Amino acid sequence: MTEHERPIPHYFVRDGEAFVPSGLARNPWFANAVAGGPIAALIGQLIEEARFDAGLEICRLTIDILGVVPHAPLTARFVPVREGRQAQFHRIELLAGDRPVTQAHLVLARGLDTPPCPAPQPHPAPEEVEERNFLAGATMAGAIRTRPIMGEARAPGRGVVWMRMDGEVVLGTPASPFAKACLFADFGNGVGSATHAEAWSYANLDISIQFFRRPRGEWFLLDAFTEGAGNGHAVAQNLFADIDGVYAKGTQTIFVAPGRSIF
Repeated sequence: MTEHERPIPHYFVRDGEAFVPSGLARNPWFANAVAGGPIAALIGQLIEEARFDAGLEICRLTIDILGVVPHAPLTARFVPVREGRQAQFHRIELLAGDRPVTQAHLVLARGLDTPPCPAPQPHPAPEEVEERNFLAGATMAGAIRTRPIMGEARAPGRGVVWMRMDGEVVLGTPASPFAKACLFADFGNGVGSATHAEAWSYANLDISIQFFRRPRGEWFLLDAFTEGAGNGHAVAQNLFADIDGVYAKGTQTIFVAPGRSIF
């Protein structure tokens, strides 16, 4: 196989109504499971494909990972919860067979012209930062590139990094900025960990993203740190920006336990 014949790095292959995970989607703790980032990216891709009313803005997306997601074909189910004129609520489920393994809740609101109150974004632009490998093993076979500003993925403390994903969530479908943003929303617990990766695992149980607006462009900034009371769980607090400024803030509930690095 020549360089030009190699498939683009991807997390899933579409097979009818199902999405079959690739090897790049594997969970870092369980070889027979799918990681949270690819799951979040797939949900983002499905939201884009659902083509909701263009007059609605995405306000919030929360994703609950309902245990180990098997490395097996997954199907999606959309459940309208409320479809009002000003606001809508939808539940998205990923199923392995008949069993729900992930559920997401999406909040949309009618777009209006209102006074802006943007969050500050004091970090340098991506072209001002040297590119180097920040994520070690989580690079999607080289499709994820990084330009770190602060911190280290394997060390405790705040982390700030520009990231870019040049692969596809679903093979044959170009990944949108929104789907890529959903992928990177899973990275906060690693980029801004509060524990030493050699001694502790810090898997996230959920992902919550509050969107100010849709993300744009190719480079996405993650500014993350984690806080906890030393009782087995913690909260990763994440700020997300693109070259036009902050587009979202979010959190992850982190399960902290003796274990090994996820990066």
